[in-house]
Amino acid sequence: MKKQEKILLFFLLFIIAAVRLYHIGAPPLEIEESWRQADTESMAWNFANYDRNPFHPNLNYDGPLPNIPALEIQVTTYVISILYRLFGHHYFFARLVPLTFFIISGLFLYLFARNHMGKGAAAIGLAVYGLLPINVYYSRAIMPESAALMFWIAGFYFFEKWVIHKKNCHQEKRYLITSSIFLAFAIMTKPPVIVIAVPMLFLCFRHFKWGWAKFPELWGYVLATLGVPAVYYYLSGRIAEFKFTVGITHSLIVQNDLFTLKTWQFFSDNIPRTLGLIGLLLVLIGVFSITKKEIIILVWFAAMLFEVIVFVGLIRSAYYLIFFAVPCSLLIGNLLYRMLSEPTGKILAVLLIFVMTLESLYQVKPMFKLNSVMQNQVEVVQRATNPDDLLVVGALEPCLLSLADRRGWRYNLRIYEETPVDPRQELAGYIEKGAKYFVPIQGKIYGDESGQLMRSIEERYTKIEPVQGYPIFQLQ
Repeated sequence: MKKQEKILLFFLLFIIAAVRLYHIGAPPLEIEESWRQADTESMAWNFANYDRNPFHPNLNYDGPLPNIPALEIQVTTYVISILYRLFGHHYFFARLVPLTFFIISGLFLYLFARNHMGKGAAAIGLAVYGLLPINVYYSRAIMPESAALMFWIAGFYFFEKWVIHKKNCHQEKRYLITSSIFLAFAIMTKPPVIVIAVPMLFLCFRHFKWGWAKFPELWGYVLATLGVPAVYYYLSGRIAEFKFTVGITHSLIVQNDLFTLKTWQFFSDNIPRTLGLIGLLLVLIGVFSITKKEIIILVWFAAMLFEVIVFVGLIRSAYYLIFFAVPCSLLIGNLLYRMLSEPTGKILAVLLIFVMTLESLYQVKPMFKLNSVMQNQVEVVQRATNPDDLLVVGALEPCLLSLADRRGWRYNLRIYEETPVDPRQELAGYIEKGAKYFVPIQGKIYGDESGQLMRSIEERYTKIEPVQGYPIFQLQ
């Protein structure tokens, strides 16, 4: 890179980072995905204070510690735990880690894009990558998505470097090894990113035809990149105290309700929130403006579209769309650069970028709103209970336990086979295991629409109400 390009790249990455400093110290009480963020942050806190083994993540629900689930590899949480041990429990560090991973992913995306689209289009693609609504929010959320993005894009970038060097008869196996390490971590962080194999195979066919199948180092690469995650997931399942996440995956496969109204409603709600309406329009146009040199971007887009339809359509979690946004950013950047290169298109391109920025801010702003009810409930629990007290919470989400730094159980869910059908027997079982307090969320129990369960608990147990409207019941 020449000095001018380095300055431009640094400036873009600086702006992308600066935009994400808003709410950088906020607790995981934001309306958007508070459950996932609180869960992730609590695992980091448990790494720092309870068990420092990186293969022993502990959650705060389903009983007292140890409470090890079968989960993806915990890179983000472990790095956060190191910062907690060094500098104290500040949410700034919990958000700084994913933000840093995202900035590095942007660097690798730029380096990849400039090889296919040129420096100008790559720079605009990077700006769009930092601008899209889904990236503005989730890139600094306390979640592992940013780390997965960095591992994923870097792995693809180094794989292409190996392909190019191999074609030019240079034996640069270091690129292949580096790619394998990055992609193995990407798959261990978010398994659906494995669809990157499609554009990788395209690169091999494009440069070597069927000759790629004769490269022994490539088969070793495949074995290592897939084998390490396979071993990890196997051992994670053996170590785990419970298989809650494995059960979710199994139920999704069994249900297979891809073509239901609920799934398509999810897409209609969340695709615009991912790209913005202007961004979605530019992606659709950008698909038809790709040249032969840039065809790998289109292949990448097609692979991610398949992942969105097949996987995201089943799990229906908006944050998984962050991977789809990567090739979309390049399609938009490529199209806008073409427009800027034409005298008649300059004004329109600048106007579109301006409108995209405003739309992104409009889409993202509501996501930062804090859940005041949960915030009050956390303060009440911390005031009325001790850290060692086991709680039963009347909620589906385990946010209260995670945010209050307490352990216990969620009530009236019946997600495990061993859970009694009768909620009274369920609560009695938790009391036998040491539960000391029952905490409804603002006086309400999940699934108790009639209020019958709540009345039963009010009749049987002593109520403590440090704050009006936020009762706690003493179980023993």
